Amino acid sequence: MASLIQDYAYDIFISYRQKDNKGDRWVSEFVEALKTELESTFKEDVSVYFDINPHDGLLETHDVNASLSEKLKCLVFIPIISRTYCDPKSYAWENEFKVFVEQASGDKFGLKINLPRGNVASRVLPVRIHDLDITDIKLCESLLGGVLRGVDFVYKSSGVNRPLRVNEDHPQDNLNKTYYRDQVNKVANAIDEIFHSLKSAESVMENAENKAEETLSASPKKNKKDKSGPLLGIMSNRTAILLFSFFLCVSGAFLIYFFLNREKTVKSVAILPFRTMGNDPELISYGDIITEIVLTKLHKVKSLIKRSSISTSQYRDKNKPINTIRKELDVVYLVDGSIRREGEKIVIWVGLTDAKNNKQLWSDEFVCDSSKISGIVSEITRNIILGCNIDISQNEEKEIDSEPTINSDAYLKYISANVVSNDAWNILSTGEAVMESDGFIKAVKDYDKAIKIDSMFAEAYARRAISRSWGYYTRQFDSTCFKECRKDISKAMDINKDLTEAQIALGFYYYYCDIDYQKALVHFNRASEKDQENYQPLFYMAMVYRRMGDWGKSQNLISKVIKQNPQVALFLTNIGLSYTYLHKLDSALIYHQKAIDISPEWSAPYLNKIDVLILKDGNLLRAKDALESASKNTGKRLQDLRILFDIYEGKLKNALFETDHSIPGDFRFQFEKYLIYAKIYGLLNNSKIAAIYYDSALVNLDTFSKIGNSSRIHSLKALANAGKGNKEKALEESKLSVELTLRDITEANEMKLLQAQVYTMLGDYDNAIINIEYLLDNPSIFSVKLLQIDPVWKPLLNIPEVKTLINKHI
Repeated sequence: MASLIQDYAYDIFISYRQKDNKGDRWVSEFVEALKTELESTFKEDVSVYFDINPHDGLLETHDVNASLSEKLKCLVFIPIISRTYCDPKSYAWENEFKVFVEQASGDKFGLKINLPRGNVASRVLPVRIHDLDITDIKLCESLLGGVLRGVDFVYKSSGVNRPLRVNEDHPQDNLNKTYYRDQVNKVANAIDEIFHSLKSAESVMENAENKAEETLSASPKKNKKDKSGPLLGIMSNRTAILLFSFFLCVSGAFLIYFFLNREKTVKSVAILPFRTMGNDPELISYGDIITEIVLTKLHKVKSLIKRSSISTSQYRDKNKPINTIRKELDVVYLVDGSIRREGEKIVIWVGLTDAKNNKQLWSDEFVCDSSKISGIVSEITRNIILGCNIDISQNEEKEIDSEPTINSDAYLKYISANVVSNDAWNILSTGEAVMESDGFIKAVKDYDKAIKIDSMFAEAYARRAISRSWGYYTRQFDSTCFKECRKDISKAMDINKDLTEAQIALGFYYYYCDIDYQKALVHFNRASEKDQENYQPLFYMAMVYRRMGDWGKSQNLISKVIKQNPQVALFLTNIGLSYTYLHKLDSALIYHQKAIDISPEWSAPYLNKIDVLILKDGNLLRAKDALESASKNTGKRLQDLRILFDIYEGKLKNALFETDHSIPGDFRFQFEKYLIYAKIYGLLNNSKIAAIYYDSALVNLDTFSKIGNSSRIHSLKALANAGKGNKEKALEESKLSVELTLRDITEANEMKLLQAQVYTMLGDYDNAIINIEYLLDNPSIFSVKLLQIDPVWKPLLNIPEVKTLINKHI
């Protein structure tokens, strides 16, 4: 909900010390009581910002950020003044109270306003819950620039100085003779008075601006006593004509520019994740299904820019102001909604907001009914189109009304499968997937059900093929799924030869299964030409080009994807990854940090940033700071990185201790832990124990070899064999790992890096140096700084040829 006055994020901001809301949670109770009172005081809905979520960036240990600055753009600021609040070292005082006073003093209304009766009031409305000592009072008054006035909620009696409660045991003993209900009413009335004054001031400003525009647009009267000579008069007329012509050209150009840009920005919309009470899987699923269907229908309207679900999923369970979300997504219109239970019914509320002008355009409630879902979604879609002021063609209207199947049960199974599959893809793309995940298996089962109900459901066949391709890539399916993929794609194209999803399915088949990147590009490109607003073919074309080593085309395509889906961490950190491979590390840091700023709870951009910091200057202090930030914001221990940093710093006994005390989840796979143990014991010159752990790693890796022919598995088996002294087997596995990646430049270079480690472990320094030189001269995730700090390369550092390489690339 936005503010009653345009350009403000909230009407009221409640500021308090966290410690004042412990125990009986006085602040939370006050806020609820105030909201109830405001509902009976105002005809309009009044927005109140109250930070009760410890992950919202407003804790005393957090840094000030743009999000907080946006939230502080409010009409009235209510600090809960206590004996702990008046503390210049506290977050609330320094970064909320002081910042609001500074912002409000410089905005169009100012900090102090004139009330209707001639009095002056501050937009800071203190709520005092303790009697303060003179030092605290003076501190407040020095910041406010006047006497501390507000509404007191203080219970004062002999020896007692505490907040006034809703229900007092002995209200008559309160020396202040105040009653909680009355004080809440006083706060609401004071807010009402301030709001009326602000609205009046805004009206006066608008009238003044209109008069100024009328004055500027009025033609000046000709001066009859003009004494200029003939020549000057002629020159003035010519100049006037030239200026007028120039003015017309500039005005016309401006109007054309304004019209084109207005068309571009006004017709843009995003659907935010639906809010639910508690973590109810069924309610969340309903919301996602409705969003998926609405987006599918809106996709038929070519003149309307839509933000994908991957753009909006980051706002689930986030309390960001609408204006902030609008700016981040670069849209004007936002659709939001909520789902709740009423007995056995599931009720959904949906609304369309003109977020740019803080105006709700439409809202309605619906009772969820699977048999009526199509009608509900059609009504929602039409109201979005109407609210966004979109003129649609007859053909678009026909496509909106059309359904991929006439069977509602098959349609719901299909949409449910899409949601499951998309969620699994998002997890896969954001680097959080593990091999044990079964998201794509679940999706395929739902597509099976949809196809069983309607055997001519072309889209279901195509999407099932896509899920199988993704499932193969994540090892949820084995290579026997290839035949099923091709059958599904052929069936989909037999039913509808122009189906875009069939081209996407072929792209994924050649990308993940058949590994033919040229054919993958052909089909992704055909899908993109058919459906130019679909970001997915463009994104995967970029990934294909990167695997092929065509970095320019890859970066160009990802940039196009970002324009379609701004502020998506997945795309931004992928740009950063490309810059990392290209050894443009400063640029890489910028994009990884942008991804972190957008999705601070996602670990992948932090890990990418940590890689860059080490590659750039080998500065482990900065890398450790990034690691702590990642751990704090994502909730992950990242123990494997902590152990690696100990190894880099030569703290081998500490690394061993940390490995001993690791817990399940610190390593994705057991073989990773065995390899770490082996590396540490090898560096401690205990080759006997190191060999035991290398052997354990090999046994564990053999189980993964049975699942699929993975280049990485072969490279790790090469390392383990080298550690055991099995030279021939190590070289065989290492050669195989590189050969398996010849068509994938990025993966091939990663395998060459591991191969260089194998050569170093085996004492084949010449071949190790050849690989290192290649990696330093070509796109790779390697640098001379990593060469210098990772002890695995220590045997090479005194070789003259390596010293020359270091001096060349430092």
